[in-house]
Amino acid sequence: MVKTGQAPIRRVRFQPSAANVGAIEVNTLAGIRASGGAQEFLTPQRLDFDLLVQVRHGAAAHAVDFADHSLRAGDVLWVRAGQVQQWGAIDDIEGPVVLFGPHAVDDRTSTLIRSSRVRPQNHWPAADLAGTPVDQTFDLLASSVEPHRPDRDDLRQAALGHFLSALLVQLALVEPGGGTATPAPTHEAFGWFRDQIEESFHTWHKVGEYADRLGYSPRTLNRLARQHTGLTAKELIDERVVLEAKRLLSHSDAPAADIAEQLGFDDASNFSSYFSRQAGMTPGAFRASGRGRQPR
Repeated sequence: MVKTGQAPIRRVRFQPSAANVGAIEVNTLAGIRASGGAQEFLTPQRLDFDLLVQVRHGAAAHAVDFADHSLRAGDVLWVRAGQVQQWGAIDDIEGPVVLFGPHAVDDRTSTLIRSSRVRPQNHWPAADLAGTPVDQTFDLLASSVEPHRPDRDDLRQAALGHFLSALLVQLALVEPGGGTATPAPTHEAFGWFRDQIEESFHTWHKVGEYADRLGYSPRTLNRLARQHTGLTAKELIDERVVLEAKRLLSHSDAPAADIAEQLGFDDASNFSSYFSRQAGMTPGAFRASGRGRQPR
């Protein structure tokens, strides 16, 4: 039970709206509002699936892991599975929505998309998408949903999978605006290190543990981390641990001792000291500052 005023993170699982929907569901913002109900979008959510939204009309704010995004017509938002999101005025925007599970896109395509960015991108402004096939690919996804013929469901899912892969690749190919240089593809070993952090940050906080698991020296992991992010390998590990700590502090009433245990610390005191060094404030101060936070 939440007692101190902050909104809890609600886990949202992939539950297709119809029996003939497979790993990919194509819907609209109006459709998910109607199926979810007014209360569905008021509290922070942690999705077990990926969510793609294209805003065709209107404007609203949307928060993803403590970053606020101002959505306007033509923008695309991609919330990855595991990220914490907070809807803003969802009634004020309209457009297509794609929800898909972890195996909707083939492994090779997924690897290529992940390696195209050092950090996952959540928001593409309309100006950056101008002249790209993104609009048309959203339309292809929508056109592949109908008609519903049980004897053609496998073929329809195959078409959806191909069009979704094409859409995600097109987003990965988008050149960033504002004169920002296009990021170079990530080194394969750095991708493995990044994936291992995501898998093991709850228990492993030392670079040596990752080096032993991946078969590289700590020096090599540090070199790759600096090359791709400007941070050390340890700083990347700390960054992920602190993000999870902030999620738990902002959206739960779990005691510091419980959070410390979840994140692999021996006791609450060690966790508090670690968090204070990394975040510049105590866990209690951060929790107090995050209560009731809504997208601006």
